[in-house]
Amino acid sequence: MKNTATITDYRPGTWAIDETIAQGKAGAKTPTMESLYPEKADYLTVAAERYVDAGFMAKEWQGVWTRVWTCAGIAADIPEAGDWFKYDLGRESFIVVRQNDGAIKAFYNVCKHRGRQMVNKDFGKAMNFVCPYHSWVYGRDGSNRRVTSKEYFDERALCGELSLREVRCEQWAGFVFINMDKNAEPLLDYLDALPEILKAYPFESMHIVKDVVIELPCNWKLANEAFLEPYHAHITHAQILPAVDELYNQYDFYQNGHAMVVTPVGLPSPRFGDQNNVNPYLAYMLMEAGIDPETFEGGAHDVRPAIWEAKRSGVCDLGIDYSAYTDSQLTDDWNPSFFPNMTFNTHPEGVMVMRFLPHATDPARCHYHVWILLPKMKEGVRPPSYMGVEDTVDISGKERPKRRYSTLEDPQLGEVLEQDISNLVLMQRGVMSAAMDEGIRLGELEQRIQVLHAQIDRCIASSKGVSNE
Repeated sequence: MKNTATITDYRPGTWAIDETIAQGKAGAKTPTMESLYPEKADYLTVAAERYVDAGFMAKEWQGVWTRVWTCAGIAADIPEAGDWFKYDLGRESFIVVRQNDGAIKAFYNVCKHRGRQMVNKDFGKAMNFVCPYHSWVYGRDGSNRRVTSKEYFDERALCGELSLREVRCEQWAGFVFINMDKNAEPLLDYLDALPEILKAYPFESMHIVKDVVIELPCNWKLANEAFLEPYHAHITHAQILPAVDELYNQYDFYQNGHAMVVTPVGLPSPRFGDQNNVNPYLAYMLMEAGIDPETFEGGAHDVRPAIWEAKRSGVCDLGIDYSAYTDSQLTDDWNPSFFPNMTFNTHPEGVMVMRFLPHATDPARCHYHVWILLPKMKEGVRPPSYMGVEDTVDISGKERPKRRYSTLEDPQLGEVLEQDISNLVLMQRGVMSAAMDEGIRLGELEQRIQVLHAQIDRCIASSKGVSNE
């Protein structure tokens, strides 16, 4: 285990948490960002206009959102034929519905008569979809079943396709993705190596226990960027420093703008003063893993391997099979980012999924959506505190929790995420200032932000003059 890096020899993008892991295996260090993005130096600064300009927002819409795969929802939310959920993405809205044969299809949420959106709730079940305006009827498969009072239409008004317009819809690990581009590569090809790297985590058998949406007064990229770099943690989240190494992280890069940071959990940050003693935060982690901190004989840097052993030996008895995980996965925060707008904070005990959705018309607003999914655990146990699940939340999976629409005044997202939100509100105001005429500046700890912007520009450039029909 490589754990001897110092400030002078540590370099994000080249340093591995465990340098003994062979290429192609979970946890292996990927090549550097420059190997995929030789234009990296062009993103040492990024123009502030990208966060505020309506013209750039329009370019993103045409070049990114209408051409890439984005996560629309969770397949478990529509288990039976006719179950559907609504997915809003910028100016568009989609209905994702389970078919009679068990397949899942997605359609634009738009009646082909005069454009009225068909559904306005988040979830539902339907034999057919009936437009609330003039009662045109569509089947679960999107086919037009009825044009009400058809005899009063000139047949020329009804020429062309009358069924709901379908969009590409594919799945990975229980997550449903859609793509408006009929010519896009298959989802699994788009996701590159991430499905293989994350295969130990049983996402498809996890159940949702928390579902929160909040509208933020900031651009979607600003919201996303708060979760693409650990650089801010030492001051924004100073409370984590006794038990989280937010400095010596592993940075990995993949095709199509995807990336990952692995953050060691269970040892003090190099910025934390006491590197030897088991502080109260580490003691609490030991206790959650079934180890008595009062009798623990090791020091601060022995805590992480002790937790690995506790989980593998059954001392940590949460009812979870840990056999498929690497040592790092047993403790650390595996944080993949799926271009353009989704991140995971991944642990065997659960995953926090975050989506950053563009506003329909305002580049200075976005929708921030958080799911927490947990695996089936032993009766009577609670997930570790780092999963951010309130003590009052039912984690049994017997009933899907209602979606919460929270506010800035009451985000309902826990201390750490609420600290991030407090930054974002003031970040948007800052990037709108004349003082930012030289743009934002990005360091090596912010390489995933560089990837985000570089991939956006690649998408915009490749889309010019190309139809996605």
